[in-house]
Amino acid sequence: MNRHRLPLLLTFGLLGAALLWGSVQSFAVGLNSAVPKSQQAPLSSKRDQVLEYRAADATLQEKRAVAADRLQALIEETAADLGVSVETLLAATAAEPGGTPDYFGVANWANSPRIRKFVDKLPGLNVANNLGNSIPVAVPDTVTYPGSDYYELSVRQFTQKLHSDLPPTTFRGYVQTNKGTDANGNNTIQPAPIMYLGPMIVTQKDRPVRIKFTNNLPMGDAGDLFIPVDTTVMGSGMGPIEDPMMPGMREEYTQNRAVIHLHGGHTPWISDGSPHQWITPAGEMTSYPKGVSAQNVPDMPDPGEGAQTYYYTNQQSSRLLFYHDHSWGITRLNVYAGEAAGYLIRDKVEQDLIDRNVIPKREIPLMIEDKTFVNADNVRTTDPTWNWGTGAYTPSTGVRAPKTGDLWYPHVYVPAQNPYQVAATSFW
Repeated sequence: MNRHRLPLLLTFGLLGAALLWGSVQSFAVGLNSAVPKSQQAPLSSKRDQVLEYRAADATLQEKRAVAADRLQALIEETAADLGVSVETLLAATAAEPGGTPDYFGVANWANSPRIRKFVDKLPGLNVANNLGNSIPVAVPDTVTYPGSDYYELSVRQFTQKLHSDLPPTTFRGYVQTNKGTDANGNNTIQPAPIMYLGPMIVTQKDRPVRIKFTNNLPMGDAGDLFIPVDTTVMGSGMGPIEDPMMPGMREEYTQNRAVIHLHGGHTPWISDGSPHQWITPAGEMTSYPKGVSAQNVPDMPDPGEGAQTYYYTNQQSSRLLFYHDHSWGITRLNVYAGEAAGYLIRDKVEQDLIDRNVIPKREIPLMIEDKTFVNADNVRTTDPTWNWGTGAYTPSTGVRAPKTGDLWYPHVYVPAQNPYQVAATSFW
């Protein structure tokens, strides 16, 4: 290359770089000038926060690595002191039925047994499917309380086969126990037997419904729920009264408490079925036989222990409601176990729309729930501490055998992060 051309190229190169740098600087100045000064400080602060977060995250990763190394060293040291291998130690301390969960190593979940789709018909209102299941409609007694529909309901424990590929499942639910009124004004109509999601109550706007409700759930240890109960949740464990059998400890609430709440109903407070209006079965050995707010309907006879009365105004337009348990601390569990049923209000406006073919006369009741069923073949692979249900119980070990078809319910609060893993996430 010509020696005279080299300085010339260098000169043009430096001139181009200077022009480019000037353009970048001008662009930056223009961009800053485009942002109002009132917003420049917050943007700068946000940038600093991002930089601080990245620095802190890097430090946190270093701490995780140290924690992981420390845990591994502790495991190896313990194994050496016991004269066993690390694998043997981990196997001996693995989670077991009824034991302490492995909060980081096992996800604690369950899959239902395989069930085929579209092999069973939907249960209809008073129309049984191929399994004999239906959603029974309650039959009103219209003579005991003139101007009102009267029902006597009981909550009980029962079993029902929900799917052709499942064995019977244990539930808790409602059943009508009094007879309905026939066309001649006599109470001769037999109510339906107990069925899951029944009995549905169908009523008319502004026509009151009166209910006598009786708790007929099992008592004592048999009254405990067959799904896990987190007794650290307020209202599900210890109450305010000292346990007479264990001085210094407070007596726990029983798990066979029940109450009826009309969800979405315009209801007087005494019949609301609030979390503090539950009752226990008559004769239950407990210092908490009923909730502090339990009240009966003033113009109905006192139903006695283990029972209560309700009055629903039905001063609402046509709609589908449902009634369910609302006991303090165990509402979600009782409803999951089956204590829920439909409540349908009709009115003249809806009927007029049907008569004029504005809306169809045909109706299909749909109630969608999410449930998981125990698969005894593998439930303890993914949920090694599972120890609930209705399977055989061995008193000497405290272990209950898993039973396929029982309801499964999550019971281990697994954290999203594992402080002993460098990746920060749990193994699963």
